[in-house]
Amino acid sequence: MEYCEASESGICAKCGIAYADEKYSRECRPLSYWLEQARLQEQHIVEDPTGEVAASIGHGPGTELSKLLKRFGIEPTPTCACRAKAAQMDEWGPDECSKPERIAEVVAVMRAEAEARGLPFLDAAGRMLIRRAISNARKASA
Repeated sequence: MEYCEASESGICAKCGIAYADEKYSRECRPLSYWLEQARLQEQHIVEDPTGEVAASIGHGPGTELSKLLKRFGIEPTPTCACRAKAAQMDEWGPDECSKPERIAEVVAVMRAEAEARGLPFLDAAGRMLIRRAISNARKASA
């Protein structure tokens, strides 16, 4: 397995993906691969480690939070943890996501991603979006 190569510009010399914080530990693949993965994620299709494609659940608080953020023009990138956290929130469900420690965990991920993207972030706004996503998920499942 080949890994991305560091460069002074912060962009892998082989695949062309920009990396925040000089983290090059991901498997190096062509940019077209990552774009296809992003397209599949938007359609709620995931590729498991064996390379097989399977449909994901695609509903729950994480999916609803992704929808809300998309309204503000904030979408997952191939290098962020957004999709993984959204999938975890979907697995937790509305009741587990409502716990203060879970909300704090998601807010921390949102804050870190906002910093990596150079975007302003308020914890209170993050908590509000999470609560709205939980409410939307409850309405969708009713």
